[in-house]
Amino acid sequence: MQPLLPLALQGAHTEDIEAFPSYLWRLASVHGVTIGTLLNRIACGTEHEAKLGAAVRASFLASLVRPNTTTATAVDLIAKGRAEHLYVLLRSTFGLLSPAIARTPTVYSREVRWCPGCLREQLLKPGVPYLKLAWFFSPVRSCKVHHVMLRNSCPNCGYMPRPMGGWPRFEICEFCDGRLDQISASDVRTLDPDEAANDLVALVGEIATASEPFPANAANRCIRDLLFDMESRGNHEADPGRARLREFCGRYSHDGVRISLLVARRVAFELDMSIADLLRGGRGVSLSFPFAASCPLPRSMRSARRNRITDPDAIVQKLSSFLYDADGTLSLREIARRLGVSVGAMNYHAPALVRQLSDRRMKYARAVRKAKKEAVIKVVREGVRHWHKKSVSPLAAKQLLRQLMEDTGLPKQMLRKAIQAELHADRTKKLPMRNTPAPAANPTAFYP
Repeated sequence: MQPLLPLALQGAHTEDIEAFPSYLWRLASVHGVTIGTLLNRIACGTEHEAKLGAAVRASFLASLVRPNTTTATAVDLIAKGRAEHLYVLLRSTFGLLSPAIARTPTVYSREVRWCPGCLREQLLKPGVPYLKLAWFFSPVRSCKVHHVMLRNSCPNCGYMPRPMGGWPRFEICEFCDGRLDQISASDVRTLDPDEAANDLVALVGEIATASEPFPANAANRCIRDLLFDMESRGNHEADPGRARLREFCGRYSHDGVRISLLVARRVAFELDMSIADLLRGGRGVSLSFPFAASCPLPRSMRSARRNRITDPDAIVQKLSSFLYDADGTLSLREIARRLGVSVGAMNYHAPALVRQLSDRRMKYARAVRKAKKEAVIKVVREGVRHWHKKSVSPLAAKQLLRQLMEDTGLPKQMLRKAIQAELHADRTKKLPMRNTPAPAANPTAFYP
């Protein structure tokens, strides 16, 4: 691997630390290539080439901050190119959370966002504008400094940054060259602290200064110590706050039970401690009964309300009506949506009916695929047979595919395969037969 040009990570050791996707954008701009080209070059010839390329092409660039193997591979390859130190780049992602936190995909943003006020302030300081790691937490919807909602597109043209394209300057839109570092009339202002998610921003500050990954099962031990402390104090059943906290935290007190970041955030709120202290096991933190346990949870920490099945017999009856009235065109997901329940609930209360609905749906889907395949073969043969009547140019596969797609609206891939098979069969029929030598004459055949 050829060494990369050195490039320093912005905002290191602070809660304003730069995110790894932002660093990749700047590093690719320094080398005059796109991010896709940069990753292909640094991964070329390594065992991670195919895996990293497929993962990056299939996901958004914003996902390269998540604590998974793809992010770790990309960080390791950039560090081997000597552009920046490995542990500095690890702090620009959420990889240090992976031993202590279970997989929590919903807490990470799927899109690139930024605060126009922060970009403006970065221009006034030494360095270059960059995207902060805290902006890649989906609950962080506003800037706690400027109190404006984070943007994900240009306010002038509505253009959203391309995942693998170039973006040499974050304060300028790459499509219309409009300014992105100015607060406009379209920006939504808010003073709601729940929108800023200050606890997650503080967690980013802890990640930026961490000297090692957060240990596994430390949060479980902290919760177990809390429950023991509550039991020793007694009279916790009379307090609704204590009872709620004990009921919620009891399931996470055993080692090996993985805790998601959303659960850790709620537990830390009810314990009056930071998320980082919880993940470290509560070292140096008093585990006395917290005041926040008696306060209502913020909206972003509340559990989603689910539809509760109060009458399983009604679910069975409704499924029976779908079995006899519908024609097999509805999927299980659509039936569950119409009933207001989940597919798992239907399968739990009426497994036989769900199996019949699933088999009928599969039978219907096979019939549709068969009919569609026959229609594709028919229109392709007609198109090849009558091509000379509609066009004076020689028969070409691309032109025929384009014409059939416009005329019929059938799936592109099925048309392409049928055209290739038809043209191959047609060429095979037109090939001249090989000259085979005549069998040798038997000189004794004319003599008795």
